[in-house]
Amino acid sequence: MEQYLMRIANNHSLKITLLGILILLTACGAPGDNGSTSATPTLERPIIPTISPTAAPDLAYLVSGGEVPERMASRVEDLISTLSAAAGNEFIVMAEISDSELEQNPAVVFFLPPDPGLNDLAARYPGVQFVAIGIHGLSDADNLTRIGPDGLGADQVGFIAGVLSAVVTPDWRVGAVSVLNSGEEHASNLAFQNGVKFYCGLCRQAYPPFHSYPLGVEASSSESSAVQDAINSLANLDVDTVFLSPELSAAVSAEMLEAPGLSFIGGESPGDALGEKWIATVRAAPELAIAEIWNQVWLGDGGGAVSMPVIIEDINPERLTLGREVWMQEILQDLIDGYIETGVDPITGIAR
Repeated sequence: MEQYLMRIANNHSLKITLLGILILLTACGAPGDNGSTSATPTLERPIIPTISPTAAPDLAYLVSGGEVPERMASRVEDLISTLSAAAGNEFIVMAEISDSELEQNPAVVFFLPPDPGLNDLAARYPGVQFVAIGIHGLSDADNLTRIGPDGLGADQVGFIAGVLSAVVTPDWRVGAVSVLNSGEEHASNLAFQNGVKFYCGLCRQAYPPFHSYPLGVEASSSESSAVQDAINSLANLDVDTVFLSPELSAAVSAEMLEAPGLSFIGGESPGDALGEKWIATVRAAPELAIAEIWNQVWLGDGGGAVSMPVIIEDINPERLTLGREVWMQEILQDLIDGYIETGVDPITGIAR
């Protein structure tokens, strides 16, 4: 019996010993385990940057047919060149454009007169934005924006020049010179006379010699001799201020502007020929309209028409004082907004 009890006691001690060992093994995990599973480190594949091909710059064309004054074309070209460079676009000037060039899908193509058939081109190349500058007779198209849908604004230029000449000339002794056989040139001449009358009504002189001012003459061409003859004819009729049409202003020489007793207002800047006898330039400014529509046509949001801007610059402050200039700007704005009519068809030069 005693041996049996000792066996039980020994077995019980063994069990306790084994239980203690199990508890110690459970409590002591692997080094660094702390009861949580350690992450197995993995090697990540390095990300190698790939070089994307540089997108080709958008392309813009200016097609100039040589029918506008050189200085106007230069201002348009300079502005488009500057804006294109700032946007990182390529810009090309040409006299005409071919189908193969249009098939390259240029972003925008600007056109100065004449019309190469823009409505047809806009229909054939719907992915290209076309901008017509001073080209009349075009129909609406979603990808055709028209700056000056009634031409280059020759009638408005002439009208404002007429008002200005009457403002600065004693006794309204003023006259205009334009080129024969040109509808827009004739429009500037007749509108000039209407502008003078807008300011002075019957324009009766207070002292002799008496003539039916305002006067208008036409030079047979833009050659210097023909222009000089026309200016002389006005001088012989005691004209003090002469308006030179846009075409003639660009062609006039400094010598012609030194005629005694005469002052000049031009429909275009005479450039280096500008002198003390030059009162002011009244000209169309398509470059201002281009700057206005630039972003929308590059975004593909073209279409519609924008009035041809007309500005007064090269002002001689001794002849056109600040107060008169402010008043002239008000008249100009009313004309552009349609509150004043020139009374002349801007393309044919026929009174209306």
